[in-house]
Amino acid sequence: MRIARVFPTKTSMSPIDKDAYFDIPGIFTPEYDEVHVSVTFTWDQQRAEFLARNWESKGRVKIGGVAISGEPTTPFKAGMYLRKGITITSRGCPNRCSFCLVKQDLIEFDDFPEGNIIQDNNILACSDKHWRLVVEMLKKQKAIEFKGGLEARRLTPEKIEDLRGLKIKSLWLACDTKAAIPAIQKAGRLLSLAGFNRNKLNCFVLIGNDMQEEKERLRLVWEAGFSPFAPLEKPKEERAYSKEWRTFQREWSRLAIIKSHFNKELVGLVKAAVLLKERG
Repeated sequence: MRIARVFPTKTSMSPIDKDAYFDIPGIFTPEYDEVHVSVTFTWDQQRAEFLARNWESKGRVKIGGVAISGEPTTPFKAGMYLRKGITITSRGCPNRCSFCLVKQDLIEFDDFPEGNIIQDNNILACSDKHWRLVVEMLKKQKAIEFKGGLEARRLTPEKIEDLRGLKIKSLWLACDTKAAIPAIQKAGRLLSLAGFNRNKLNCFVLIGNDMQEEKERLRLVWEAGFSPFAPLEKPKEERAYSKEWRTFQREWSRLAIIKSHFNKELVGLVKAAVLLKERG
């Protein structure tokens, strides 16, 4: 069966094979048995419906995805709706955070595709047995990335030792509320002791409500040893953010700007210390 996959938005995670599309079909687009319009983000629903209507002449259209059907309960199919190299070994999360769209109970799969990029919702909430299966698979991989699913408060010295034995390219944690700061600080200390530095440690810091609190949270995340990345809580399609907010988000999502900010701050502190010493 020939299946076209159509996506309202192209991201770094999107598949790029010849049967993956991001717009309406062209004159030379072939016909398919089915056309799957995949909707990951709720703000893409309107465009997804537009694409679905325009693809009806090319095959039987089905529209679905996390934003439409919720988190799936079936095993992950490699290369189908996410690019090759990405794997999902479990589904769901037990936390039920108010700002998170994942409401599916945790499901572990004994059989999952191999891949070097882990995209589970919360892999550290999985059983030790499942974690060991994933680690054994990753021992055969290079440039390993945990793009999410590393919950700071569940990151133990034992889990970090397992990560230390892998060819890690990047680890991504999250600090979406003030209450998450102590766990991030502890995780930063443990990861630093294991030899991980800011080149591999990243942290999502959700922003869009209280700029002063979020600026302090971003600073603490940086001081904990992570490179912060600041996504807005709701995309511009759902909420009109001011120019000030957009500038704030840009400044805290580009590592070069962040480094420049802290370098200037450090220079200022050094100058102040020198002046105090001279006066004393």
